[in-house]
Amino acid sequence: MPGMILRCILIAVLAFLSACDKPAGQAAPVGDHAALEQLAEAYRVTAQQFPVAVQGMKPEGKRQFVEQVFAHAGYDYPATLAALAANLDAANPDHRDLAELLVLPRVGLADDQLNGLYSSTEQQAIRALDAALQ
Repeated sequence: MPGMILRCILIAVLAFLSACDKPAGQAAPVGDHAALEQLAEAYRVTAQQFPVAVQGMKPEGKRQFVEQVFAHAGYDYPATLAALAANLDAANPDHRDLAELLVLPRVGLADDQLNGLYSSTEQQAIRALDAALQ
């Protein structure tokens, strides 16, 4: 039995260390298809951990979900939001896919409802993405 506990601890430590290969606060590389695939896999894994489908969540739940997707992939949601807003190429399908994930929490919300969900800097990035993707 102690060997089993030791194995579980070792597996947990290895899983933690493997998740730490990217520093916290790092934006997902804009335009990097491999990073987008990594986020898609993180989306699938994270979706299995939530009892409700993403579409059925309230905006705050969607924000939490998306932040967990980025964290699971080793990236920072606010940093990626800012990076894409500054470098968006609306004709690039990878940029558009990343933008769709980033704005997921605000889908269905009017601009005046963004205050509780995003900081003022994040709201500017969201509005920039919305305008560029129109």
